[in-house]
Amino acid sequence: MQRKLIALTSAAAAVALMASACSSSKSDKGAAAEPSQGGSVTATNAPTLSGAKDNAAGTTLNVWLVSDPKDNPDWMAIINNATDQFKAKTGADIKINWQTWGNHLTNLDAALSGSGDVPDVIEVGNTEAAKYAFNGAFADVSSVKSTFDNNDTWLDGLSAPCTQDGHLYCIPYYAGTRTLIYRTDLLQAAGVTSVPKTWADFTAALDKVKTANASNANFVAYNAPGKNWYQAGSFVYGQGGSFAVKGSDGKWKGNLEDPKSVAGLQQWSDLVSKYSTKASASKDESDEDTLFETGDVFAEYDSAWHAGAVQQVHQNPNDPKSPLQDTKVKGKVDTAPLPGATADKPSPAFLGGSVLGITAKSKNQNLAAQWIQLYTNAASNAAEGKLGNLPNNKTDLAKAVGPAISQQVADQAASSWFTPVAPNWADVESSNVLQNMLESIATGKATVADAAKTADAKITELLNKS
Repeated sequence: MQRKLIALTSAAAAVALMASACSSSKSDKGAAAEPSQGGSVTATNAPTLSGAKDNAAGTTLNVWLVSDPKDNPDWMAIINNATDQFKAKTGADIKINWQTWGNHLTNLDAALSGSGDVPDVIEVGNTEAAKYAFNGAFADVSSVKSTFDNNDTWLDGLSAPCTQDGHLYCIPYYAGTRTLIYRTDLLQAAGVTSVPKTWADFTAALDKVKTANASNANFVAYNAPGKNWYQAGSFVYGQGGSFAVKGSDGKWKGNLEDPKSVAGLQQWSDLVSKYSTKASASKDESDEDTLFETGDVFAEYDSAWHAGAVQQVHQNPNDPKSPLQDTKVKGKVDTAPLPGATADKPSPAFLGGSVLGITAKSKNQNLAAQWIQLYTNAASNAAEGKLGNLPNNKTDLAKAVGPAISQQVADQAASSWFTPVAPNWADVESSNVLQNMLESIATGKATVADAAKTADAKITELLNKS
């Protein structure tokens, strides 16, 4: 289901356009074809920053970015500023080809297989990156890593899927994190005077809010779509579990049957069965906001920017230029970390985002590295932060805390969980293995143990296929 894009300000619009970059989750449902192998890529053919500034005149870089921000001048200013500096430095030009989250991998696979112009630079979601980075589709940029600002403090959730055996195959771009979004007025009306920080306090608060709104037949204390694997993952990783592990033999195996993973899945299942609805059991997170905007939901778990999105919608959902109008929850929404077992340790949040790869088939790797260097430098990260997008590194993230990025969100981004860095992980996502497992649990078709066993077998199969 296509997510509607909502804006409170031009800054919020940028975040809304960019926030889907975590993976192929909400609108990219199809399985990606295997990327072209192109042989092993090593540091010996990695791009360098050598060359005179005027020797690239007449060359145009083919850059693929996802989502078109042409209606957002603040975001375009960042792109244009980096491009202007690049032109002045190299004499080369840039052509941006805008992709969508629904077709970017399909188009990339086609280009790599010889069915189109191969991009020099390509944006992919961080959970999609390993499949391309570790299978020879992206160039090794290890030799120029030191030229990227604050590369020593890159967010792990962005740098990990780009790194294998000490080699770097893509560059962190920006990130977004998920958080608890709740109604402040309903919490207070239920007699809860402070935001819950422990799991016991959180469930107690949900009980009070649910009781206080018992007369509303449509009321949902906690909307938890059954297929929302980002949410369930926070419980799995919060209990010390994981989706998959790599053995000493180099093989990957599903890890959901591990007792710690099962404990997380059971915690999530208990929350869903007691506080969510049967109608949500077979849904993903794509229409969470629509329900929240009705005023019949106390809390949900989604990307931080949704706290603003649920408070205003466009009069015409299909026209992002139509007038904005307030929803029933305007001025009654706030965010908080999803509570964990103790007050000082909230549940870890999933870190989604994008990375930029230089294709191994690009004939302009040198120039591509220079453009990415400018587009992801400290100045660009500072501008991103003002729009509410999380910078690609902890140094700039700390500086970005302010009106657009709360300290809470920054803290969650700095200590978050991430999917297994396996070359074939994108196949697990595109095959809906986690979604199917969670739906079977939420709908009561399978126990946690049985669902985890089935998912583990499929994950192991997919991660080890050649």
